[in-house]
Formats: sequence, structure tokens, C-alpha cells
Amino acid sequence: MSLIRAATGVFASGAITFAGLGVVTVGAAGSTSLPERPPTCVSTGAVKGLSASQAQNARIIVATAEQRSGRAGAYVAIMVALAESDLRILSNPNDPAGASIPSQGVGHDHDSLGLFQQRPGWGSAARRMDATESTNLFVDALLQVNGWQSMTPWYAAQTVQRSAFTGRPTGANGGSSVVGGNYLRQASRAAAILNFVEVDTSALDCGGAPADTLALGGAASHGMPSGFVLPATTSPQARTAVAFALAQLGKPYLWGGNGPSSFDCSGLTQQAWRRAGVVIGRVVGQQLRDGAAITSTTLSPGDLIMIPGATGTLAAPGHVGMYIGHGLVVNAPRTGDVVSVVTYKSFVSKGLSGLRHIA
Repeated sequence: MSLIRAATGVFASGAITFAGLGVVTVGAAGSTSLPERPPTCVSTGAVKGLSASQAQNARIIVATAEQRSGRAGAYVAIMVALAESDLRILSNPNDPAGASIPSQGVGHDHDSLGLFQQRPGWGSAARRMDATESTNLFVDALLQVNGWQSMTPWYAAQTVQRSAFTGRPTGANGGSSVVGGNYLRQASRAAAILNFVEVDTSALDCGGAPADTLALGGAASHGMPSGFVLPATTSPQARTAVAFALAQLGKPYLWGGNGPSSFDCSGLTQQAWRRAGVVIGRVVGQQLRDGAAITSTTLSPGDLIMIPGATGTLAAPGHVGMYIGHGLVVNAPRTGDVVSVVTYKSFVSKGLSGLRHIA
């Protein structure tokens, strides 16, 4: 069973509040060259209440946004795309550059294009009318907003989009006094779509574990001791998560990597638990709040181990590994290295920030 949080708990801190409402001006991403993006693993299939094209757009948005900004970011992105385009890639007669690009409808808002109704300052028409790249453009802007995770999703959306729903009633916003009120209207629908897509994604094979990964003489290597066997008390979900993680041994580290060919540390742990049907945050700071806090005396396979790493501190860890039992940790270490197994003692040698039991 997939452990998916309710709509009111989309943000990792639990109930959604209006904490930290400082508005930060976000510069639009107008670069003409496409930056290198981590690969996504996108599910397919129908979504209740959506057309086939809307459903696939929703799945692309969730896969793209969630791997870079976690579940909270995916929720904001779906909410915005619903409000701006009803999850359709829209052309616009006011921007002829998009006329030759396949679309799913026509919009007339200034010279805005695509799922997020992005104007030319965001990038080329081709980028704004591509589901994956337009989502990346939106996430680029969202991640520039200081403290966006502490805002209500609709306030964060408004901070990025700067729509007419500023909180000051006008004719343009129908007299609304709610900041991001147009996005708030889509909150329930966005949560339902996100929940549905995540259930499908949790069962998606994005670099799955070979059947013999945990068997004697199986596929595992790269620091894995010969004859390794999981403790008999390991839960079925943890067994699946560990098996997935060990199936990735030898794959290269890539910052932002979410599989199937490469991973960063938190991408590996997130995807491993997703394979077991459990949704956790995408980045280390989010995973530090997932599950339940434990001590080193109660460590069990599948538990997450947070350490400062090269870029973090004890209070704000920057690295995570997964405990697999017998004093061992599976770890996606750094650029130029590969997923491997190391000892728990060596992994925490420079400090321990937290231990989390997921399931």
C-alpha cells in the first residue's frame, strides 16, 4: 500500500500555513540554451477526469517537478498548470513563434504559451510549449523563492506567476482578496491528481532490482560482502527498498539524478522507498522529517542516515545513505564515484545529523 499524505499535508511540515510570507521577486528564466536536466521516469495511463493529453501532461509535471523540488513542488506545479491552462499546452495568436508547434488548444492571455502560460521572458516558444521543459522553467523560478516551502501552495504559486490575484480586489481578479486565489481554487483537484499519479509512479520500474540481488552470488558488488543476507526481521517494504538500492550498485553519481541510469544520494533513497510503495521527500532536508526518529541502537534495514556531507552541517545535513543491516550503508557518494556499500562507522565518521525509520 502506498503511504501518500493527504492534501493538507502536501508540504512536509504537515498542515499548510501562512508562515513566512515574504514576497521575493523572481527573475524569469530566459536563457536560450537548454541546461542539462536530470532524467525523469514518467508513468503513463488515464487519470480520472482528464483527457489523455491532460493526463500525460500531469504525469510529466509530477515526475519532473517532484524529483527537483519534492512533493510540495509538484503540488504547486500541478495547481498552477490547472489554473493557467487546464493542463493543456496552449498556443497563442499573439506569439507567432509558437504557431508551428503542436498544441492542445489556443489561449489569448497576452503572449503567454504552454501549460504554465509563460511569456517570452521565460524562454523560447519551443521550451514554453514542451511539457518537460516548461515544468523545469517553472521549478527553476520556484526554487529561487526564499522559503517557498513554508508558504501556502497558492501563495508560492502567485509569487512565481505574479498573476492578477495579488490579494487586492480588482476587476481583473473578480474582487478576490486572496493572494493566489485562482490557484487556491485548484487545490483539491491538484491534490487528487497528485495522489493518483504517485500511486502509479510508486509501482513504476525505473531501474528495478534483479530477482537475485540479495541471493548468494547475486548481482550485487561494489563493496557488498560476499554472502550478504538481510536480517530475517526486515519488513517486506524495507526488503523491497533495500533490494532496489542494491540493484543500483555501480551506477554513477549524478547531482539531481533520479534514475534509472544515475542517482544522487537522496534520489537513490527516494526511488528505493518509492519502489516499496512509500512516498518520501526528494531532498535530504525533507527526508530528515520523513518517517520517525530513531537511535543507532534501533537501526534496521531501510532506515535513512543523514550526515553533513560536503555541503551541509550537523543541523542542516547535505547527505543521506540507507542502512542495509550488518553495519553497512548503501551510498551514492559524489560526482565521479558510483553507488556502493560502505560501513556505517565510516559513513558517520564526520558526524551524524539524524536517523529516520521509514517503514
